[in-house]
Amino acid sequence: MKIVKVEAFPIQAEPIDSRSYWGSRAWGAERAAGQAELSTEYPVPLRRKFVYSRTIDTVIVRIETDSGHVGWGEAKAPVAPQATAKIVDLLLKDILIGADPRDVLVLWERMYAGMRVRGHRAGFYIEAIAGVDIALWDLAGQAAGAPISTLLGGKMRESVRVYASGIPSLPLEAPDEAIAELVEEARSLRAAGYTGVKMAIGRGVRGDLRAIRAIRDGVGDDFTIYADAAGVYSRADAMRLGEAMEELGVGFFEMPIPPEDVEGYAALAQRLSIPIALDSIMSRHETVELIRNRAIDIVQPDVCRAGGITECRRIAELADCFGLAFQPHVSIGSAVHVAASAHLAVAMPNSIVCEYWIGKNPIGAGIAATPAEVKNGYLFAPSGAGLGIGLNAEQLLRHAAK
Repeated sequence: MKIVKVEAFPIQAEPIDSRSYWGSRAWGAERAAGQAELSTEYPVPLRRKFVYSRTIDTVIVRIETDSGHVGWGEAKAPVAPQATAKIVDLLLKDILIGADPRDVLVLWERMYAGMRVRGHRAGFYIEAIAGVDIALWDLAGQAAGAPISTLLGGKMRESVRVYASGIPSLPLEAPDEAIAELVEEARSLRAAGYTGVKMAIGRGVRGDLRAIRAIRDGVGDDFTIYADAAGVYSRADAMRLGEAMEELGVGFFEMPIPPEDVEGYAALAQRLSIPIALDSIMSRHETVELIRNRAIDIVQPDVCRAGGITECRRIAELADCFGLAFQPHVSIGSAVHVAASAHLAVAMPNSIVCEYWIGKNPIGAGIAATPAEVKNGYLFAPSGAGLGIGLNAEQLLRHAAK
């Protein structure tokens, strides 16, 4: 079984509804609109303005073998997917052609080593590796006639609890009607079977607490609220907000401060009882630095960003050695992304919960015959060989960038 063809397709899918991605509303240009460039805030507003696409962007990787098997993977590319696709085409394809796709670990190490000397240990390059790696696992599962979760050692659980990802916080000056809409959205998610929701916070400590309190009052104490600040706060504000969220029973505090500040994460993790999570982890090397500094409680790698199934497995197992929890970060992506996350989540012993984007997704479950399903707030991994999703490639690739 040898690889004969490797392709990468940049995807830019138009949203089904007119509302932009919740992350953009919370942390992108919309959040920054009207903010003064001269400010006494720290970090300054220009450090808290992130780039988001108006479309749903990703990269789909297709690997074909001489046996006729086809494996599918996904590389996280929320902006500029063409760049990630080019990395697969120009840097990774030559490493893969002629190789046995079942040599997943060997190929991962060869790809990672290819640009190590140039410092490409994160970002577009490791995301491109992730897309290839998932496709290789898909092929390995097909060759074995078994789902990826079986190749990972078997299911530790039949399903994993998911939280609904998609409610943005609001600034303090937001009208009461806007807050009421957030509460109603949380109530509808609870009625749909979800037991928790993640809020995109970072609109100011007082604004965030106003929104969180309103939702807590609206849904009750037995509904979990998680909070993601995307690293916009200073240590002091994150500490103040974290202490208040402890009183409100918030489940975890994701990326409270810029991820470069490992010492700051240590200060927060060691003082606050609310678990500190980080989704920007790209490798086990970053993870071990955080663990050594006692700077994190939950590792939250994204399988399409942090080197694929191979590296996320190693991150989860490393965290487990130190009694830390693992939870896949998903946010936004295709049915491939969700399925790969589901296989990891059910197989890793320290999985506690998984993210699930609730937006209307044109490249979501509808492009697969047997997608990873969410039932009553729990995510089930497909039972078919490899990813096991029965991907409708024609429907997915309709969204390929021209």
